[in-house]
Amino acid sequence: MQKVSRVLNERVAQDEADAPALGRIMTEPVYNPDDEDLPLRPTDNILLRRDSRCIIMDAFELGREFPEVEIDPRLVFDNPTIESLSQAIVDLPKTQRTKSVESASTAQPGVTLTSVAFTQITGTGEMAPCSYRPRGGEASRYYRSTDGMESILLPASMARIGDDTNCPTARENEGPSHVVELSSFLMDIEPVSLGAYARFLNLTQPSQDELFDFCLLPAEDARCCHIPLTLGEEGWQVKPGVPPNWPMILVSWYGANAYALWAHGEDWRSYKTASKSFLPTEAQWEYAARGPETMQFPWGNDDATPDLLNVCWDASTYDSKGNVTAHVATPLEELPLVGVNVLMGVSPFGLRGMAGNVWQWCRDTYHTNFYMCTEASDKDAWNAEEEEGALKSERGGSWVGPASLARSSYRRGRHPCAKGRCLGFRCCAPGHFVDVL
Repeated sequence: MQKVSRVLNERVAQDEADAPALGRIMTEPVYNPDDEDLPLRPTDNILLRRDSRCIIMDAFELGREFPEVEIDPRLVFDNPTIESLSQAIVDLPKTQRTKSVESASTAQPGVTLTSVAFTQITGTGEMAPCSYRPRGGEASRYYRSTDGMESILLPASMARIGDDTNCPTARENEGPSHVVELSSFLMDIEPVSLGAYARFLNLTQPSQDELFDFCLLPAEDARCCHIPLTLGEEGWQVKPGVPPNWPMILVSWYGANAYALWAHGEDWRSYKTASKSFLPTEAQWEYAARGPETMQFPWGNDDATPDLLNVCWDASTYDSKGNVTAHVATPLEELPLVGVNVLMGVSPFGLRGMAGNVWQWCRDTYHTNFYMCTEASDKDAWNAEEEEGALKSERGGSWVGPASLARSSYRRGRHPCAKGRCLGFRCCAPGHFVDVL
């Protein structure tokens, strides 16, 4: 109880201007939770002094104090006094260590998955200046110094974008099909991982409001149990039992844009605008997914199978929008995700995860009829409209939907502050970065 009291009272003192000075109490040889000068006594109702955002941060700080257990913000709501919360923490089961990148996936039972080396930097330490350097002498493959991401240099091309064929699952927003002249660009070989995103948070130290913009949820959100990162003794880290090579999930467009700016040496605090962004445009993403031929999937027009991509194969679990409604009570470490370095959804350029596993944010503002506009056929086209609250595009399908949503031309949009357990991102940079950095 002493530890819990100390953490919560220090937090109250930091957050409330009228809280009493606690220097004497906190430095006394024997800390007394019953001291009358404390703002929170053992039987006081914490909820009367702390709003939802404060309680979430309180839970993270308690997690740093008790690294051997997993403390969810709901624990505070269910046990709203220091006395009851202390006992609840004592009763929590001890957590296991974080799984390694070689851990078996729960996503595709019975399917043998093949992985390649995981290169993203997941530790702490200083950040190197941004540069793209040739990787192992292989043509078109580069290594980004800031986060260890391998990237592929895609050549300039006349790319056909969209689908207005007779594909039974094609939607009106995928047409008309049109040609876009694309300059060369660097595309991340895989989505950004949990471990890499935790490192980003540790090196940038976002404010509490920025953290909620990026990857935290209100305490009343049932998905809080699936937030994949937590504050530990050494800062932000992947939750125990979860592989660090899983794709970052529950990340908003703002959080994705901030990481992409940071990874390219730009001011990540400009995360609310796409005027300068290192997320792929819809046209870049679609071309990178299927190459110069207008195929339905990265591997061609053959039907999707469980060894090719990670989607939900049980149609009985879909809701009216084609998404899975289950997994609300599934433990985080058992969500049906695969690591970003698993050879699934592989494009003709060798990019991984270009279909299934997680949706991926794009730079564009999303409009259903954008392909009908002349701007859609401009060189390096993208929808640059910046209306406040306008939807942002997402591509690729995920583990919560059918294979038809993972088609290369399938497109839809979400609010930029939206966060999904099936939604991640990867970065993209102009091709000239290999020459000037």
